[in-house]
Amino acid sequence: MASGIGGAAFIAGIVLAIVFGIVAYILPAMFNPISGIAVLILIILGLIVGFVNIKDKHITDFLIAVIAIALVGMLPVQQIAFLTPEFAKFIGSILQNIVAFSVAAALILGLRQVWVLGTAGSK
Repeated sequence: MASGIGGAAFIAGIVLAIVFGIVAYILPAMFNPISGIAVLILIILGLIVGFVNIKDKHITDFLIAVIAIALVGMLPVQQIAFLTPEFAKFIGSILQNIVAFSVAAALILGLRQVWVLGTAGSK
């Protein structure tokens, strides 16, 4: 059951991140008042993924992947903006949501990993 909830939260988080990014680009005036709620939904889904979906043996791999996602979410958009500003806004709005979702999961897993490493000396 737990992996079903975590898997559903992961798929929902990615799909919603893309949908929220597209809506934010196409209808910014309509989306701006609810953007905080949208990010909160993504963070909650990310927390669920962090608590339920990632097993101990995959924590390091997941954290490395989140670092890569966060870097992709920041750097290439700046380069694209130099060439095509509108496309950069479109991609940037989607990537920001994906980063918000994945960083929430990484926070939980990072804290769990710090706890494990911090308590390993007492065994």
